[in-house]
Amino acid sequence: MTGHTEQAHRNISWCPFSGINWHELRLAYKTFINDAGAGIRHILVAQRHSTWQHWVDRRLAQQASALTGRNITIDLELLVKLPPNTLGGAYARHLIQAGLDPAAFITPGAGWLDQRTAIGHDIFHIITGFDATPVGEFGVAAFTLVQYRDLLNVFVLSFVPISLTNPRWTMPLLRSLHRGFRMAWCSQPVVAYAVEDNWAKPLPLVRQELGIGNFFTPQAGLN
Repeated sequence: MTGHTEQAHRNISWCPFSGINWHELRLAYKTFINDAGAGIRHILVAQRHSTWQHWVDRRLAQQASALTGRNITIDLELLVKLPPNTLGGAYARHLIQAGLDPAAFITPGAGWLDQRTAIGHDIFHIITGFDATPVGEFGVAAFTLVQYRDLLNVFVLSFVPISLTNPRWTMPLLRSLHRGFRMAWCSQPVVAYAVEDNWAKPLPLVRQELGIGNFFTPQAGLN
């Protein structure tokens, strides 16, 4: 292999788009508007073996290095017995109301980091206070993009321009995005927060520990 060929190979290897499944990416864009769940499944497959995702995984693993090797399981029957203003109680009620099974998020044999990122989306809903409406989902995507820097949430947020054309969404969506981005920049890495040790902790205290408690004061306009 010549010097130029080796350099080209290194450049391709470090390109964030290297390894992306472009067929799955096209399917993600084709299906997302009519079936968001299908679109998300396609984008997850599209990014799985990309250089970008490998970088994301390394970054998150470094942030959560204190939790290395700690597997996590979700017992909804136990968590729902906690008060609704606790992390675990709010999380369990959120899943039950949405008809979601946390076991379905975690692939059998998934490693400790994959387990945590798999449940992360709904944990973010609880921590940030965003609901599951489209506007709330965009707020969570903004928060997650800053936390994870991943292709999935770049993909989700690429639908913001078309969503802003809905006059009923324009201002609420802009406020949601602004709040999500600001909150994420102020927050500690949530992936490094041991939720399994803090299920019974009141949400205001969890948010304070993560550095976003000020977003939920009366002055902030949301609690």
